[in-house]
Amino acid sequence: MSSRKETITLETFLKRAWPLLLCGAVLILGVSACLIYLTISGKIRSGSIQTEPANAGASSTTGALVPRGLDGVLVPADQVALQPYAVMIDNLPEARPLSGPAKANLAIEAPVEGGITRFMLLFDATSTVTEIGPVRSARNYFVDWAYSLGAVYAHVGGSPSGLELIRLLTTFRNLDEMSSGSYFWRSTTRVRPHNTYTDMASLTKAATNKEWIDGAMIPWSYATSSLQGETRLISVPYEGSYYVEWRYSTSTGKYQRYQDDKIQKDADGTYVTASNVVVVLTDATVVDNVGRLNLRTKGSGTAILYRNGEKFNLTWSRQVGEWIKFKNASGNDAVFEPGTTWVEIFTDASLFNN
Repeated sequence: MSSRKETITLETFLKRAWPLLLCGAVLILGVSACLIYLTISGKIRSGSIQTEPANAGASSTTGALVPRGLDGVLVPADQVALQPYAVMIDNLPEARPLSGPAKANLAIEAPVEGGITRFMLLFDATSTVTEIGPVRSARNYFVDWAYSLGAVYAHVGGSPSGLELIRLLTTFRNLDEMSSGSYFWRSTTRVRPHNTYTDMASLTKAATNKEWIDGAMIPWSYATSSLQGETRLISVPYEGSYYVEWRYSTSTGKYQRYQDDKIQKDADGTYVTASNVVVVLTDATVVDNVGRLNLRTKGSGTAILYRNGEKFNLTWSRQVGEWIKFKNASGNDAVFEPGTTWVEIFTDASLFNN
């Protein structure tokens, strides 16, 4: 009697519940079909469903590489606009061989006084250079350029006009050895004033301690070219032992730097080379009885870009706070080869006839 009652109850249940059971079966079949599709299409791995990230399409450290603002080298997107580090470098014969020119991502050479030239070397924040120097004093036009790049500016004191400009630029990332000596050191194998050095570890530590954050810059345009021109030699007729030549190598696609008729190497033996050399022609005036100069950094003028053995006549322009812009004869942005660029600032167009 009990068995008959249970049978009737089961039949009654099935009659009443069949719509729910049918829906459940359809749901199970649908899920199974989806899982089979995801497995075949490769969107499921190791039992977990792979979903698109929230920023799908944007470059990341594991995504597409993009040109770095400082030199056009392809890097992950989170390294494109890191804060650069600018270091003033001695170029007196007594200071040579130097440390750092061969490792710079960007370099600017300009006259300072009495025919002497000096460098401002710029390094990307990811650089690991272990010796940079000898570090020397600031000049107002180098300060101007460093400010327009949002760079940390490392130096030892400066000219009156250089220090005054630093004082006026309240957001300037100023790193003076005179007041921040812990980020520099004095070499025991060099004599003053050619014995002050720093490194990237010290510079990045300074930026962290001073809570300097990444700035912003408008980068140049970069593109790789396989074309090679016939211009193999660039002469930059600075005076005496500062005379510079850049010699193009068709095998490497780079320019080799010579100074005072000698191939230039860092203290560790690394050769100084560049992917681009751009000569900027501007005006200079003597500002004191020491012979210090003031270079025109704003307005416009002529420039010449050398890349891949080719020569391009350009115009340069710059407004207050801006990085230098270069345009070709058609009025479009000049295109640089990815890699290190050396900017040679020259003040007598009549002597430059490359």
